[in-house]
Amino acid sequence: MIAIFSQSCGLLNQAGEYERFVNSDFILTNVEIVEIGGVDLDDIDDNAELNVGDILTLTGRMFSGEMPTKLKVFIEVHNNTNEIAAIAGMDWKLLMKDVEYANGIIDNRVEVQPNSSKIFPVNADVDLLKVLQSESLAQILTVVFNIDDTEEVKKLGVELKIKPYYKSGAKLKKYPGYITLKP
Repeated sequence: MIAIFSQSCGLLNQAGEYERFVNSDFILTNVEIVEIGGVDLDDIDDNAELNVGDILTLTGRMFSGEMPTKLKVFIEVHNNTNEIAAIAGMDWKLLMKDVEYANGIIDNRVEVQPNSSKIFPVNADVDLLKVLQSESLAQILTVVFNIDDTEEVKKLGVELKIKPYYKSGAKLKKYPGYITLKP
């Protein structure tokens, strides 16, 4: 009997944490391009730092009709309550110019302490050439290296849609729709 009562309290607690999470304030704070066309951008700050091999690799990708790109999209959640807000995970979709380019699941607990904020990343793989179909390599690199510029992000039309959930026994209780986040 004590085990059943304990499980019931745990489920109610999870439901409360979930409710506080979905009622929190969300901001898509940043989009970071980690890799483009097989070129790692960790130590490269602008296109002048690309070496000849990088330029050849990217040019070859342009001619192949594909530009695989690894993104990190950062979400900030602000919990305005005096209790923990949390989810067990979430489904997500990344859209650019109203077209879905990536989706996935974060199957980890995301917890935000009372009256505080937390930033967490969502990793996505997209084909940047499909997003910027009419752009030249120079224009694509301008977007890549100025991704912190709000105007450049707006050119991409980035939005992230999230559907948080919590676990109720063996079942998932999902938010009925998607929460849309824009920069």
